[in-house]
Amino acid sequence: MSLLVRFIATLIFLALGTGAQAHLISAGNGLVNVLPERTVLLLAVPVSVFQNVDTNQDGLLQPEEIQPNRERIIEQLSKSIRLDMGQSQGEVLDDQIMTSVHADNRQGTPQVEWLRSIKFPQEVQNSPIQITLKDNLLTSDYLFQVKRVDGQEIAKISPAHPTHVFFDQAWGTFQAFFLDGWHHIVQGYDHLVFLITLLAASMVWRRWFWLLSAFTVAHGITYGLASFGWVQVKPEHIEPIIALTIVLIAGLNLLRFTMNLKAEVLVVFGLGLFHGLGFASAMALQLQGQRFPMSSLLGFNLGVEAGQVLVCLLLGSLLEILKRHTNQLEHVRTAMLWAGFLAGAFWLFERI
Repeated sequence: MSLLVRFIATLIFLALGTGAQAHLISAGNGLVNVLPERTVLLLAVPVSVFQNVDTNQDGLLQPEEIQPNRERIIEQLSKSIRLDMGQSQGEVLDDQIMTSVHADNRQGTPQVEWLRSIKFPQEVQNSPIQITLKDNLLTSDYLFQVKRVDGQEIAKISPAHPTHVFFDQAWGTFQAFFLDGWHHIVQGYDHLVFLITLLAASMVWRRWFWLLSAFTVAHGITYGLASFGWVQVKPEHIEPIIALTIVLIAGLNLLRFTMNLKAEVLVVFGLGLFHGLGFASAMALQLQGQRFPMSSLLGFNLGVEAGQVLVCLLLGSLLEILKRHTNQLEHVRTAMLWAGFLAGAFWLFERI
């Protein structure tokens, strides 16, 4: 049964069933299904993105707020997203606003589900599909799934990455996942803290090179295995371990526990295996059904490495400047280690 048929069946169910409470999809998610006769867009957005609709400002939309503002809701949504197939924006066939409320109609809905049917010319239906979200919609990240007869792709659209091209060539997939990897390491505070804690222990460029190489190879291995479904670990199991790696590295360095470079490389390699699983668990949905799996895998890993290089350059520059003042350098390094230890301990307690 096609996605369109399921949508219509659900729409009828919502219209007839006054007790319906379940949403089609969660807010922050989008679906695009390319069918021969039409393309169906389903987007769920939180009430907070709309202007002059939530009249009582309770963060919910009641039936009496939705009905008179239907056209305003559709207009605001239309201006907030652009869907291009090839060079065409298609012809809008129909718009539907779907919501779920409690049977007594006293409890409103925190989100709106928008169903739009679009007719695209036959000749562009195998072209790349570009989705762009405008600033007023990007109050949070959106996860989009796009399906057509030759496969499906999933990608995250965020304030840092407001446009994504689906079913692009391998190079386009590489670029998109490179940006995902870059933002994942730059915005992934636990990975950043691990790197800073690891490097701050000793300002030796040769040590940095070998430790980062070991970490890169290790997380690349487990990320690749998990991405292809050969290793599966739930995020709730791996996240506490990542926090524990931070506590372990910071604690050993604060205790001034020393080991030779070879042993340290082996330890970092082992810890890097868990970080690779952490990367994969965060990207698992986006990697499903990718048409260019190697491009996505390589792009994400290189994006992560580019983020790590940036961290090394910034941290190295800071420590090189402080080298001229030995006391200040030691104080800064100790502060970094304590900050890493406390952050790791907090995350460990939070995630257990």
